[in-house]
Amino acid sequence: MERCLTGLLRAEPDRDVESLGSVTLAELPPGPHTDALLRRRDTIGLPLDPDALVLVDHDGVPPDDVPLAVRRARSTRISIDGNAHFCRGLLRTRYPGSEDDQVHRPDGAERADQAYDPTFIPLTSLRKDPLS
Repeated sequence: MERCLTGLLRAEPDRDVESLGSVTLAELPPGPHTDALLRRRDTIGLPLDPDALVLVDHDGVPPDDVPLAVRRARSTRISIDGNAHFCRGLLRTRYPGSEDDQVHRPDGAERADQAYDPTFIPLTSLRKDPLS
């Protein structure tokens, strides 16, 4: 949900965060984040109609404070993503080859992941005096 709403904010920089409380499923652009949101909503029993509000809690209730709800959702996502990234790294360290059993995650990919983006340059490699 948060990724979908953040995508809307990036696509429409003049959009007010408060307006995210009235965004419906029909307003979301097609893509992997919207598909994932629809799967999650279906799993927990939230409505999938095009006029259903995007920003709701697990019971389908819209928040009273939209900016706070968006910040909380973003904070939760970042925490979960960071924890999952850390745990996948520990799993690969403890059990070499275990990455073959893990679900591919294009967001936050690293060298051991299938979709590692070679354009990412670790800050530690930008030393003026490379270690030999």
